[in-house]
Amino acid sequence: MRSEIIKERLHYLRYAMFHPFDGFYEIKYRGKGSVLIATVILVLYGIMQCIAYQYTGFVMNRNAVFAMNSVSIFISALSVFLLFTVSNWTVTTLFNGKGNMRDIYIVICYSILPMLLFNGITAFISNFIIKEEVIIVKSLQEIGVVWFVFVLLAGLCIIHEYTFSVNIKTLLATAVAAFIIIFLGILFFSLLERMYYFFTSVGQEIIRRVN
Repeated sequence: MRSEIIKERLHYLRYAMFHPFDGFYEIKYRGKGSVLIATVILVLYGIMQCIAYQYTGFVMNRNAVFAMNSVSIFISALSVFLLFTVSNWTVTTLFNGKGNMRDIYIVICYSILPMLLFNGITAFISNFIIKEEVIIVKSLQEIGVVWFVFVLLAGLCIIHEYTFSVNIKTLLATAVAAFIIIFLGILFFSLLERMYYFFTSVGQEIIRRVN
């Protein structure tokens, strides 16, 4: 029974990639989406970013492979989409969006699938090409990005019940909200760091006076 449910969810994932308007309608209003599948896609994307960073062919690879930090690359890849999820939810709440955070998360993660697949194909093919063929391989990456953007826009329109123009406005507001969240996060951690050094110095001074 469990396997049948997973197969059904995977079917609607595939359906949403080629028919995003109908697919995400089914996912939202008939409960055909899966947070588990969405999370697996997101994690695989993070892993693929690490693989692509190191194993993309030397013709296309300009990364400092020997200075590679897999954890940093993985977290950076995931944090962008998680930040977008939170930012979009905060903005669409103000714009009367119908989608909740679960819906937004599923749409974003499902939309990543084309980029995940094309990045993997690009990383593999790049090891067998010459310099003159780089533009062809890079076009595959661009196809993945365009496909991602199309599916994402369609999915957000459906779950929030927005028109295209309103959806674009909320995406711009989402970008602003993301910058605000980043700014507040930097301030928060900067404040924590200062508090840490303050209490540490006070503690050292107390110990020095006691001794």
